[in-house]
Amino acid sequence: MLARMSASPLDQPRALLRWPTYVMGRLHRRGVGRIDAELAGHGVALRDYYVLVCIGESGLPSQQRVADRLGLDRSDLVKVLDRLEAAGWVSRERDTEDRRRHVLTLTEHGRATVGKVEEVSNAVNGELLARLSPGEQETLHRLLLKALGAPSA
Repeated sequence: MLARMSASPLDQPRALLRWPTYVMGRLHRRGVGRIDAELAGHGVALRDYYVLVCIGESGLPSQQRVADRLGLDRSDLVKVLDRLEAAGWVSRERDTEDRRRHVLTLTEHGRATVGKVEEVSNAVNGELLARLSPGEQETLHRLLLKALGAPSA
């Protein structure tokens, strides 16, 4: 019942709309669903993007570091990395200093894929937040980061 996103906000129980976490969850699920649907045509999943961005921002991270940063099970991450490596977006090499560890690198093709996902994500976010002015969008983002305890973007 909660997974269905076609109901308008006016059709939602008012008691639930009083909870910011409920409203944020609804908006999140709507956005992620739209982004994932758009990306499917490009052969990339949103989870792939999360891993690509983490690798790109982390220098030469180990698989363990990526799993820990994203809160992913290591065996699930290996499956994602297998797919990303097969697509030519990531390379995995043994660490020369610690043979038990794999070092991950984002390829040029991987960086291009990140750029494409960011275009799609920006468009969907723009549509989802179109009822807000640019200033309100910035304020919302800043307040959400603050509530999360994250530094400003």
